[in-house]
Amino acid sequence: MKLKDKITIITGGTGAIGRVIAQTFLSEGAKVIVTFRREEEFSNVLSKLSEFKENLSGKKVDVTIAEQVKKFMEETAQRFGRIDILVNGVGGFAPSALRVVMPLSTHIVDLDEKTWDFLFNLNLKSAFLCSKYVLPYMLKQNYGKIVNISAKLALEPVTGTGPYSASKSALITLTETLAKEVKDSGINANAVALSLVKTEANLKTITKPDPSKWVEPEDVANTILFLCSDEAKSINGDVIKVYGKLI
Repeated sequence: MKLKDKITIITGGTGAIGRVIAQTFLSEGAKVIVTFRREEEFSNVLSKLSEFKENLSGKKVDVTIAEQVKKFMEETAQRFGRIDILVNGVGGFAPSALRVVMPLSTHIVDLDEKTWDFLFNLNLKSAFLCSKYVLPYMLKQNYGKIVNISAKLALEPVTGTGPYSASKSALITLTETLAKEVKDSGINANAVALSLVKTEANLKTITKPDPSKWVEPEDVANTILFLCSDEAKSINGDVIKVYGKLI
């Protein structure tokens, strides 16, 4: 097993992609803690991954609030004695902020401040806070893996995706900066940039481009698994493009 007994935090681990990441890590021997906002989210994941229930736990945390994140990391470290892996999977976009395949889009001139702040908190501040408060434990043990989930739109923005693209681009910059700061500490920080992922929600709301060209959630999970394994110990500060056939 590639991650036997590795203490792993997956923020957003109850979502469509996060759940698959959690399942993949659990199958490789990791002890996984997922964050959630509503109890029913975790109950649903726990029922679907019941075969791994001994190694799967959850914690209600708003990862955009510093006090909650700090307390969560402290409690996790006290419970398990260490924290080995952090996957910053929390993210998304406001319904009006990203219209990649729909005729309407929100241009910067029409964008409201609330949407801008919402997306930067969700996509960037969450990863900053979780990384900030997990690092003391990783630095103490001279070991750690941090993976941030970015997007193709961070590297190739299109009209109407301003705050989403900008926040995901800043997440890549955060990853690269972090990697330089911890390069001599046995910690690796990397990012994955995703194109359209074949989730149930996306299939219901997006019809173009052809879904057969999208990325399977399992492929996302396996890429992150590789980055968190010892096989990727020499990869640091990189951005892995997981585009499927949408290149």
